[in-house]
Amino acid sequence: MLPKGVKLPAGVAVPNDTALAIYFPPGEIKARTHLASLNLWIDPGKALDDSRTTVAKKLFPNALPADPGNTGQYGVLLAVHPQWAFAAGILRLEMNYRAFDPAGQLLREGSQVQTASVAGNPGAFDAVIYKAMQMVLVDVLRELAPSAAKFPATGDVSAVSPATVVRRDEPVSTGTGFFINRSGQVLTAAHVLRDCLLVEAQQDGVTFPVTRRAESVLLDLAVLDSGRETTEDLPFRKGQSLTLGESVTNVGFPLSGLLATSPNLTRGNVSARAGLKGSEGLFQFSAPIQPGSSGGPVVSDGGELLGITVSTLNVAALVSQGLLPQNVNFALDAKHAVAFLRREQVEFTEVEPRSGGSMQQANDAALGAVVQLSCYQ
Repeated sequence: MLPKGVKLPAGVAVPNDTALAIYFPPGEIKARTHLASLNLWIDPGKALDDSRTTVAKKLFPNALPADPGNTGQYGVLLAVHPQWAFAAGILRLEMNYRAFDPAGQLLREGSQVQTASVAGNPGAFDAVIYKAMQMVLVDVLRELAPSAAKFPATGDVSAVSPATVVRRDEPVSTGTGFFINRSGQVLTAAHVLRDCLLVEAQQDGVTFPVTRRAESVLLDLAVLDSGRETTEDLPFRKGQSLTLGESVTNVGFPLSGLLATSPNLTRGNVSARAGLKGSEGLFQFSAPIQPGSSGGPVVSDGGELLGITVSTLNVAALVSQGLLPQNVNFALDAKHAVAFLRREQVEFTEVEPRSGGSMQQANDAALGAVVQLSCYQ
């Protein structure tokens, strides 16, 4: 049950009767990838999830998952954040963890590192995960000397604050949104918020929390409440008539951590009134985008919202086929956002198409409204 040679302080019982709730980031639980160099599919997410039963239950029979939406009572909450590295055939897993009592008080934090050679060993990932998890639990037993009497199960998993379990030193992903009314509600692409437990917005160096107000997975749209009043919301073009070739501005926060923290502005044109393979609801535009641009506005020279950035072509996949497309990007036509906002009773402004306009007018409208969104798990 315990690793060979491991001893616990006197009085620490194994199996231990403490109700231990274990949290893993949702994105880690869903992780599955292909190692091209080894032609090997790996499923670390399943192994992480399994470790809560195959490993944790042996030491803590009352262990339970602390995933969002779950229920159950706990005495100690364990938030675990794995970090993976793979180089020269060697797998390295650093399992960082923090233990809390039901009041959210930090009891213990630390990390365990395990490594293994992957060559000829397809089970290395599972083995590394199980061993690291085992050592995390041993550390909890050794340092906290837990018991049901010492840590009674008074905490409710469904009431765990996301701010307690998420890792705040670095977001798992970032994206873009923009204000659509004076009340400070933000429109973005729904996929920007996927698996986020906590979302923060930033504008002009000021960070503020945002919460989900409405969402459509089908349209890939979401509205966030910020409680931050503004005078620089983006108006929608009334009627949403797109002109092929018309100039557009796209603003976003691409490649967070690599590029500047200020908004990135690109220029292009409306290239087509349909999406990939003629799909309706999207239009194609040529202003360059990068990861992190999703959810950003596509704005006319009149300062009107035309669309919401949602995707780009997978250039790497096409290059392998001998194709080299450039600046083939897609936005959701804002007319669909209008219907969504009306259905959800979210306030927004429409303006008649503005003739003339300028690049400066587009830039000012877009830059004043955009915010960077950071997702934490």
